[in-house]
This record gives sequence, C-alpha cells and structure tokens, in this order.
Amino acid sequence: MAGAALLALGATACGGGEQEQAGDDIPVLAPGAPGESASPATDEQLAAVEESLTHNEADFEYVSRMVAHHEQALEMTDLVPDRAEREEIGKIADRIAAAQDPEIEVMEEWLEANVYGPARENSAHRNYCGLDGGEGHDHGGDCVEVDHSDMPGMASDAQMADLEAAEGEEFDELFVELMVTHHQGAVTMAEEELLDGRHQVVLEMANDVIAEQSVEIGRMREVLGED
Repeated sequence: MAGAALLALGATACGGGEQEQAGDDIPVLAPGAPGESASPATDEQLAAVEESLTHNEADFEYVSRMVAHHEQALEMTDLVPDRAEREEIGKIADRIAAAQDPEIEVMEEWLEANVYGPARENSAHRNYCGLDGGEGHDHGGDCVEVDHSDMPGMASDAQMADLEAAEGEEFDELFVELMVTHHQGAVTMAEEELLDGRHQVVLEMANDVIAEQSVEIGRMREVLGED
C-alpha cells in the first residue's frame, strides 16, 4: 500500500498546481509505517515512481498485440447467436464480449495517450507503427510494424473458417476448443508482461486478464464436461 500511495503522491506532484507554478518546492512524501508520519521520499523512491509512470517496449508490445488478440475473440463470439446449440455457449460469448470490448477501448486509449498522442515526444517507442500500420498517426518518420501473427492462442484463418461453417453441437465443441486455447494464449501474454513490463497501468491490465480469462477457461471446460 505504501508504494501505491507514493505512486499517487508522485503523480500529483508531477501534475503541477498553483503552488508549483508559483515556484514553491513541493516535497513528495513517502507514507510511514502505521502510527508514523510521512517523510520526504528518497531519490530511490522517486526514481521508482518515475519508472512506473513510463512504459517500455514490453508494455507497448503487450497492449498493441492484445488489442488484436481481443478483436479475434470478438469475431468468434459474433458467430455464436446464429450457430450455437447450447444456451451456455451464448452466455459465455456474452460475458467475453462484455469484458473484452471495453478492454479494447481502454488499451487503445492507453496507446493514444502514451505512444501516439501528446506523450509521443517523451516516448522511447514513438516510432512504432499503430495498429493500422501507421496511417492516421504522425510518427515523424519511418515506423516499425508489430507482428501479430505469432501471438499465442490465435486461431488460424482455416480454423476461423471451420468455426464459421460449423453449426449446432459441432460449433459448440469447436468454439470451446478454440476459445480455451485463445484464452490460454492471452494468459501467457499477460504473464510475460508481468515479467518484462514496467508501466503500472499495463501491469494492472495484465493481472486482470489473467484473473478473468482463467475463470472463463474453467467455465468453458465445464460446459462440455471437461476437467
């Protein structure tokens, strides 16, 4: 909790205010132990706060790739109403869509704010292309594409075609098979982000993906009586 409080205080101090604009020094305070008063943060604590508010390559790649990963999950859930036989499959698809559609919006907002928007000049990765290959973003030069084809859990074009062609019980079984694999891939990506990422918000996103999609994997396996 102390680290989170220091993070909040650091963000507030970095945000500025009337006193700061007036030239007054505003010390950042580190919370003390229970019953103890706060004290000025050390240089090491301030450096840790600053680092947690900046992103690295792992953060960028995780968010960029996870947007595409979520988008394929929504393509799969869109097929359910006209093809599924079991009511439980419809409920699973509704939960997945209700969770992942807003998450895509949050991730795209993070990219705009931290990579492609006003913060771009302070971004170490400002020359990466956007999800649209760079169109619509002023990168100030050449940009580097991010490969989405090797993401774990992604269904192939052939698998997506098979899912679209299936109906009834065949569809239900294939949907669960592909979506379980898809969710397992997302969990793998999120676990890698926790190891290599730095930005506090992105790390929280990854934790949420692990928690939510692990639960859904269990629910989907129960539908077809799997362990």
